[in-house]
Amino acid sequence: MPDQTIQGTVLLQDGRIEAIVPAEQMDIVPDADRVIDACGMYVMPGMIDIHSDAIEKEIEPRPGSRFPMEMAFYELERKLVVHGITTIYHGLSMSGGVGVRSDEVVEQALLAFHRLSHTRSLLRHRLHLRYEVINFPAIDIVRKHISDNSIQLLSLMDHSPGQGQYSASGSYEVYVSKTHGLQGAAAAAMAQRMVEKHKQINWQILKQLAQSAISAGIPVASHDDDSSEKINQILDCGISVSEFPMNLQTAIYASECGLHVSVGAPNIVRGGSHGKNMSALDAINANAAHIICSDYYPSAMLASVFRLINQGMDMAKAFRMVTLNPARALMVDRNLGSIEAGKCADLLLVEVFEGYPLVRKTLVNGEIVYQSDYVQHL
Repeated sequence: MPDQTIQGTVLLQDGRIEAIVPAEQMDIVPDADRVIDACGMYVMPGMIDIHSDAIEKEIEPRPGSRFPMEMAFYELERKLVVHGITTIYHGLSMSGGVGVRSDEVVEQALLAFHRLSHTRSLLRHRLHLRYEVINFPAIDIVRKHISDNSIQLLSLMDHSPGQGQYSASGSYEVYVSKTHGLQGAAAAAMAQRMVEKHKQINWQILKQLAQSAISAGIPVASHDDDSSEKINQILDCGISVSEFPMNLQTAIYASECGLHVSVGAPNIVRGGSHGKNMSALDAINANAAHIICSDYYPSAMLASVFRLINQGMDMAKAFRMVTLNPARALMVDRNLGSIEAGKCADLLLVEVFEGYPLVRKTLVNGEIVYQSDYVQHL
């Protein structure tokens, strides 16, 4: 049930939810071939993660230490079902940079993941292409992936200095130093090149790109919006999701304009942004955030939901932020995102042990893809 919590039984048939039977009507539950005991646990929809950078760390856990795509795929999906994520939108950043965010590696990952996920998998794999808007040579590659429907979400990013995530003076140089090992004059020169590219952005071309994605049924998101002016600009492009607004005023304005606002689970769990940006909790408390994503740490998804519940949020509302709300934003709610008759049986059995939520079983299409059984003492 998307708007309430009930005690009862969920009936599954052929990978879908057949019915939800309240506890007081248990006498009408038919005999079943298989019964999964969820006594003392919560049964919730599988979580839908619309923005995860985890795949980048699986491909390249350290700069220059790249691993095979098949290994990254299989190892990551095993971790994701442990955390209760049953639909993942892998974030691959086509920034024109080096390593895992180079155009070449992103292309390799897109092709490999598309092939592997259509062979067999533990969960629903989707591809979120993150396009850096100053990566002008790659725009034809993005168009190709839109036309052949090899991606399921497109986001437009601008990480150039002087705005967005790097509005503070010198912050981009610090990032370059940590990520690429460039120091002093070299870091400053790279920042200046980014500033010059930013001046060349053609928003008419970006609007056409966004519109072509939307026409193909691919939702489009913006990234690190920092002002009402930026929100108005992306609204003109037809974008429907605002990822990680930089400040509360922008988040509120985006929400008032009808955008789906997404915030990071790590921000909620840690009680603030690691980059000293907007507190996700402040946005949620202001009803200006609707979706929680894992960002860079999938382990934080379920923990973030229960932190909200422990702070007084209605349980059904908290669950929707990782289930039905992202499903609606990405237009997959016909089959996913809630426990309703006819929908896919993507379900979690969650135990709260000493105040901490633990996924005990993960079901995708009614099949158990993960199960944990604890012993009392070793």
